[in-house]
Amino acid sequence: MVLEFEQDRIFVKFVPEGDVKASTYAVKVFAKNKSDGGKEEHVYTSPSYALNKSGENSWYIDIDYMFYNRVAKKIVKGTFNALPNIIDFSFKITIGDEETEVLGFYTIHFVRYIPKILAILGWTNAEKAQRIWFTNKANTDKAKEIPKLDNFTWEWVVSESNQVKKEYETFFRDTKSELNAIFDNLVKKSLRNEIHKLIKEKRTFLPTPEQPEHDFGTFEKKIVDKKRINGIEKMPEIEVYYFLSRKLESIDMAQHYAFDGMDDFIATIGRFNYRVAAKGKLVYDAGNFFSSPSTKIKVTKLAFYIKDNFDFVDEPNKSSQHLGYWKIIDKNEIQVDYTEILDRNSYYHITNKTYTDYRDAHNKGYDFHAYSTLNIQDVDIELTL
Repeated sequence: MVLEFEQDRIFVKFVPEGDVKASTYAVKVFAKNKSDGGKEEHVYTSPSYALNKSGENSWYIDIDYMFYNRVAKKIVKGTFNALPNIIDFSFKITIGDEETEVLGFYTIHFVRYIPKILAILGWTNAEKAQRIWFTNKANTDKAKEIPKLDNFTWEWVVSESNQVKKEYETFFRDTKSELNAIFDNLVKKSLRNEIHKLIKEKRTFLPTPEQPEHDFGTFEKKIVDKKRINGIEKMPEIEVYYFLSRKLESIDMAQHYAFDGMDDFIATIGRFNYRVAAKGKLVYDAGNFFSSPSTKIKVTKLAFYIKDNFDFVDEPNKSSQHLGYWKIIDKNEIQVDYTEILDRNSYYHITNKTYTDYRDAHNKGYDFHAYSTLNIQDVDIELTL
């Protein structure tokens, strides 16, 4: 049996059988480390309760993150073993000298508590993303799902990470420089390709002497289906026509952790791609004695945004991605470390597999594409189509 997300309460209900002389009952709780196949251990006994001899008795326990943590510390073995990420809980009813085992057990995954822990840490964007993951159906192809738009703000991203801010500023500067360059380059070619695509799809038109100007580009966010090599991907319209992308590399993430520690930023988006799309005008140039007629591209706006994959997918034949060591100090104090911990028996080691194990057990776990808000910059750039 499993507990649904954020449902911490387990009920034990029973009706006494036969001629019972005792007037009270208690419930014993047992736990087993499912992560390593450990043996069942007695971890808690309830107070005594008055016994209803002729009808149903109902008892409950709330297995919240604090109770789970106390149990995990009781059953973990060895200094170097992390606390169990999966615990099987079972119950026995004690009436007088008789002890009756309750059929079945509850398998509880520690990772189910992480959104609540993120809220305690004040990591609101990470909490929001994880609640989406935990409360929606399990899926294996996020391209088929409607992406989450404006899932985090551009302003938040650049304010959270100096590394991201510096890389964006470099990306912006390089993009303008390449578009303004005298000689041809890959950035110019990429923009031209996107404009030709817009023309082919009749989203804009080549200017003529009769109609010398046409607007081009879109920053629209309505969801469209885009053909990919492996099928269809749902995306905002701007994603169809961006002309340049740059990946935030892992070395930057390492630097972010070194300066800022484990935080809302790392827990929310990790590695991602910057994108940039353009808007402006296509203008007819009649030329002169020395030059032929041509079309000028006048870029007036650049829109920067971030596309992120929110999932817990590991690369084939590699160890599951490390997501930190998590320690519950008390109800309102949590410690998260990304670097290696030697004395692990008070920490939970969370990896991608921790999440996929939960998905396999609950059929919940929604991978999705997430997009930031747009950062729109006014520019004055001109080149030839």
